[in-house]
Amino acid sequence: MLSINIPVYNIEVVELVNVLHQQATGLAVDFEIRVYDDGSDEIFKSLNRTLNIKPNVVYKEMEMNLGRAAIRNTMGADSEYEWLLFIDGDSKVINDNYLKKYLDNLTENRVLCGGTAYSNHKPADPEKLLRWTYGHNREAVSAKARNRSKGFIITSNNFLISASNFRQVHFREELREYGHEDTLLGYDLFCAGVEIYHIDNALEHTGIESAQAFLKKSCMALENLKKIGEELLNGDRTFHRQVNFLRKYKRISFFFPNIIIGNLFRKYRTKLEDNLKGKRPSLFCFDLYKLGYYASIKNR
Repeated sequence: MLSINIPVYNIEVVELVNVLHQQATGLAVDFEIRVYDDGSDEIFKSLNRTLNIKPNVVYKEMEMNLGRAAIRNTMGADSEYEWLLFIDGDSKVINDNYLKKYLDNLTENRVLCGGTAYSNHKPADPEKLLRWTYGHNREAVSAKARNRSKGFIITSNNFLISASNFRQVHFREELREYGHEDTLLGYDLFCAGVEIYHIDNALEHTGIESAQAFLKKSCMALENLKKIGEELLNGDRTFHRQVNFLRKYKRISFFFPNIIIGNLFRKYRTKLEDNLKGKRPSLFCFDLYKLGYYASIKNR
């Protein structure tokens, strides 16, 4: 009935798998948990290899790094059952009925998105404050609020899809780097007539990286967003209307051309980064940073 897919890269997932295994066993349904390692360092492989002896768990190591899209497509194609649950390795189950809630909401031709949660406690490491602040305020959103904005936005860290839908619409492998591969998947599902529905069934995101790492990943995501909008979708208007960042950028750039925004970004980038890497990171500064970076790559 249920294939739980956890792609991993340089992270240990034994505890996560144990919790999911216990919940699935208690539901008395056919299930499997697939853990595919996508080129991790040996220390993480050695920790996760212990999962090999656990019943209903399939652990595999890829010969080479496939990337975020291709590893998920591979897992989906290999999955045995009719419902596919995709979970990121840096997740923590915080609901004793996590799997049951998904199964209680199964509907044909509908993708279920459970959402993301963050600890209420600020990280002790000040370098991680930006990522926690952003996640706590921007990503930990109720299902009601997510459904209110209806469209195709999903997050790949916690969603369930039927195998038949995933065979028809899966991740596009043109995107190898981090960022917005799930946005593009949501768009393709939307175009195929598959409903995207959000429920309150969050996993806690535990992979809080440093501000420097988060800024780098955010810039990579913006590079991907530009590639999707301009190259892969050839300026599709529906995509630009539905993606919140692109919609806001269009309004702002109507009054301030790319060249002006880009020049201001180059002038104030260091000051913005000083704030974002500091003890009191401002999400307003982060928004300005993303706008400025996007303008700079538009000006290339």
